[in-house]
Amino acid sequence: MNRKIILASQSPQRRNLMKSLNIDFEVIPADIDEQAVVAADPKVRAGLVAEAKAREVQKKYPQDIIIAADTYIVLDGETLEKPVDLEEAREMLRKQSGRSMSEMTGFCYLDLKSGIEVVTTAVAEVEFRELSEAEIEQYVTTQPVMTWSAAFCPAYDSGATLIKSINGSFTGFTHGLPLEELIPLLQQSKVL
Repeated sequence: MNRKIILASQSPQRRNLMKSLNIDFEVIPADIDEQAVVAADPKVRAGLVAEAKAREVQKKYPQDIIIAADTYIVLDGETLEKPVDLEEAREMLRKQSGRSMSEMTGFCYLDLKSGIEVVTTAVAEVEFRELSEAEIEQYVTTQPVMTWSAAFCPAYDSGATLIKSINGSFTGFTHGLPLEELIPLLQQSKVL
């Protein structure tokens, strides 16, 4: 029986990136309370949330390969996750305007059949360009900002226009899935 590769995420950005690898996979989102995962260090927490997602899906699919991730921005020690409303999205974009921040992508890869269990966090240092109030307003009223951590998504052209520079995990930042971590693991599992 062939093992399945399962992406434990409902993120369209992660799904599209996985498709680019030309491998068969299924999307089975994990149903966990991300806010219940607590750690003082945001980098550690990102990995723990990804691991919690993977372990939840693994319960039903123990023989398969499980891939999970979680992404958010840390600015001045504050974690910016998905905004609860448009006003919070506006405020998040104002805070990020002209500033540098860290983007954390927690990543978990479970292939118990091969004895591979990896939990890590890919980091990207990101700098926003200065944003005008008009840009912020147009962005929050034309984009699904409440579905993205920190109210933006660089995988889409509209989100990429907000960024001045990036240093670190490119696909962790753009798609919330660090290919520099994933590809060697898929090769080790002999599925790529």
